[in-house]
Amino acid sequence: MALMDGRVALVTGAASGIGLATAEVLAREGASVALVSLPGDDLNTAEVRCAAHGGRTLAVAADVSDSQAVRSAFERVETELGPIDAVHNNAGISIVAPLTETTDELWQRQLATNLSGAFHVLREAARVMKPRGRGAVVNTASELALMGQAGYVAYTATKGGILAMTRSAAAELASWGIRVNAICPGTTRTPMFLREFDGAADPDAELAENEATVAMKRIADPVEIAEAVVFLLSHRAGYITGTHLVADGGRTTCFPIGSIGTAAGA
Repeated sequence: MALMDGRVALVTGAASGIGLATAEVLAREGASVALVSLPGDDLNTAEVRCAAHGGRTLAVAADVSDSQAVRSAFERVETELGPIDAVHNNAGISIVAPLTETTDELWQRQLATNLSGAFHVLREAARVMKPRGRGAVVNTASELALMGQAGYVAYTATKGGILAMTRSAAAELASWGIRVNAICPGTTRTPMFLREFDGAADPDAELAENEATVAMKRIADPVEIAEAVVFLLSHRAGYITGTHLVADGGRTTCFPIGSIGTAAGA
């Protein structure tokens, strides 16, 4: 039996990157998958890729910053696919800007999608799961919820908020049989991440410099993050709630430069 057989999963930010990878892993593991992303995103391609694994799929265009759109998306999924068991609360944006150049508009855009949007999805997940006494939610935070980086003040604020929200929601929903956890991905080869190098004089050199700060000396493939998300959504994580799983190649915990004589083969 596949890991998610008979379950209905909803993934936001599902048109590309980590969201799409998670949707594909969920489909491969037997789940019926609802793919939610912004109107205009290429959900058709995402749906085709998930349907290739043989399960039921549903594409739903919705902006998570709009609470009514989120409620409508959940209602449609429950009508067409059935009761939602698992949610990957993943939609997010990143706008790189120095603190003094982070305008009110840039701040509000990230807050609206990354934090308010995550709240809207989490609230709807709780609303439909509580009467059934079961369910699992994984919120996408970031390694930058755990450390600072210049140019990401607004982004890190939203992702730190997701960790706090995860803990509080987990405490509140545990008695209803609902688990809430977060994933903290490190740098991952997603369209959103790669766009940050578009304006660089030498994108390849900057990417290599970024990889050098990771203990494993590489950035993640989206499927590596997706596998961790699906584990947290599955029964194999049945006693895990209110915490975060860091999947960052060791960046936040391992000093990337070894001492003399500790290099591989030394």
